[in-house]
Amino acid sequence: MGVGLHFAWNTTLGLIGIPASGHASVGLMTTRPTGPDLLTGGEFGLEASIVPVIVSLLIAIPMLIAAHRRGDLLPMRCGHR
Repeated sequence: MGVGLHFAWNTTLGLIGIPASGHASVGLMTTRPTGPDLLTGGEFGLEASIVPVIVSLLIAIPMLIAAHRRGDLLPMRCGHR
């Protein structure tokens, strides 16, 4: 799932014309993000902004809550192998 989400994210950015991982690509649209680097990612692109952090949390938190409710989360075992 992680690889699929990463592929979808990079493909979407490329199609929109937003730099992915600092590499600009010719997309279906021409974009020129403006605003603070915290929101736009600056020269590196959207991946360097707070946006992917928020999106990741919005995906991860419900998954962790569901796993906890099902009892699928195991406590860490320190020092045991």
